[in-house]
Amino acid sequence: MKILGIDSTAKTASVGIAEDGRIIDEILLNEGLTHSQTLLPLVDKILKKNNLSIADIDAFAVNNGPGSFTGVRIGVALVKGLALREDKPCFEVSTLDSIAYNCRDKAGYIAAVMDARSNRLYNAVYSVNGAVLDKIIPDRPCIIEELYEDIKSYNGMVYIIGDGQNNVKKFFDEHNIQQNNFIYPEYLKNIQNGANTALLAFENLNSKKTAEKILPSYLRLAQAEQELRKREKI
Repeated sequence: MKILGIDSTAKTASVGIAEDGRIIDEILLNEGLTHSQTLLPLVDKILKKNNLSIADIDAFAVNNGPGSFTGVRIGVALVKGLALREDKPCFEVSTLDSIAYNCRDKAGYIAAVMDARSNRLYNAVYSVNGAVLDKIIPDRPCIIEELYEDIKSYNGMVYIIGDGQNNVKKFFDEHNIQQNNFIYPEYLKNIQNGANTALLAFENLNSKKTAEKILPSYLRLAQAEQELRKREKI
């Protein structure tokens, strides 16, 4: 089964193809262009590179959030369009799951963290052992202090990964928080990607949906909506 995975939830756009749980190819791009400009050409490029057509793809998977509101919408809309045209199933994958999957070879705990601005994060926490990820704190918006309260008593290594990693480390440094068992992996362990998205879809085949039913998962209101609700309460 060939699955095309797509991510556009942060600065890097990426696509990946997996077949029966094995990565065939992946492309990551961070050129400062909008995902509306880059995502479809990336899909075309990876298909041509591997002598495939869109008809050869059996299912489509997308990181449907959390992340950039615009980026999430672009990725979901593209997958909807591709799947509807080909009448193929779709999979929604948490962006945080896609990030955590980078450290599936570790043992201990994984705190996936995405920068949500103003000392806030999108976060989920996992235990990992023998390449098996178990989500012990579900996707949520939180502040860094909340994350620390949750992970400070863990026995074992805690891998803090994602584009919110530097924010967390800076906060811990500024507050003299002990970090003996906190690990901060380097760049490639910190980014969600389409290949992981495709692999996670294959591991969860029972979660397939029709194109009409896949939706963004923002976790919080857009800033404009928050301001509007504040004004309405006045």
